[in-house]
Amino acid sequence: MVQDTTTENTTMNEEMVRDTEEADEPGDMARNRIEHKGDDTVPPMVAIKMESAGYVYIYNQKTGDRSKCNNNMLPRKLQLKDNDGRFVFTTIKPKVTPQVGTLPCMLHEKAPNRQHYDDMGFPVCPKDNLLSSFHVRRHMQKRHKVEWSAIEEERIEREKQEDREFQRQLVMGKAEKKPPLYVSDKDKKK
Repeated sequence: MVQDTTTENTTMNEEMVRDTEEADEPGDMARNRIEHKGDDTVPPMVAIKMESAGYVYIYNQKTGDRSKCNNNMLPRKLQLKDNDGRFVFTTIKPKVTPQVGTLPCMLHEKAPNRQHYDDMGFPVCPKDNLLSSFHVRRHMQKRHKVEWSAIEEERIEREKQEDREFQRQLVMGKAEKKPPLYVSDKDKKK
């Protein structure tokens, strides 16, 4: 007996759409928010109403990662398949728990150089669950390109200054040629 998988998939997708968990609208558009105060050429503009298809949460079935999806895109997202032919997303929270790190973004409010970055005018990033230093670096490169560029320029300039200072010390004969002698106080304690 041959089953019609198209009808089966459509029914399954319809059930998933019906059972979705609603998500908040992204962005910060608020009712009666002044968009433009107006001037000689443009009258004042106020946001009165925002209409949207709405957003729901979808989950990656392999990783368990949750993300927001616009209702207009939901049927298409639910039909995506991986290389093995399995559906990538579901609206039902999978049993797989997403892997979560503990490292913060370099621009996080609790980051060690936050005061310096505040002085430079960098924004605060709430991301605090990166997995490794590689992920921190990639997050900075992709999400905070301008800030990453400034931080890297500063680091390179600092390294150049240290190299110049070391070379000056070598030329002047002031560079330490041997490490300082370590004297143990072990015998004094006896």
